[in-house]
Amino acid sequence: MGAVDQMEIWPSITDADRQEAKRLLKRYPKMRVTVQALGQKAELTEKQQHVYSSWGKIVDEINTACNLILDDEVRRIFEHRYLKGQKYRRTIDLFWSEERSERTIDRRIATGVDTIAEHLKLCGII
Repeated sequence: MGAVDQMEIWPSITDADRQEAKRLLKRYPKMRVTVQALGQKAELTEKQQHVYSSWGKIVDEINTACNLILDDEVRRIFEHRYLKGQKYRRTIDLFWSEERSERTIDRRIATGVDTIAEHLKLCGII
């Protein structure tokens, strides 16, 4: 008998996967607005149709992945940083408190990025 490979339902992510997820997340606000605008046009050029379908899939999958973040605090911090496209410093300033240090906020953001990266890897985007 040969070795049996165990299939992972949630694939392991690498640092490269995290970096790719962050790259897509930084572009997410522009991609979301572009997809919304193109969706309202009656006719699209070939290039616009390509952008609409490819970016639309990414936007949809990121939205789906955000719903997979179970911790409300992680989701709020993550959404502020990436989905609303806020700068890192503004996110720290908004969520920092005596109970929540910068390192804690960084861990919450990292948890969100990992969740997104896992989902994007699972659906073949990264």
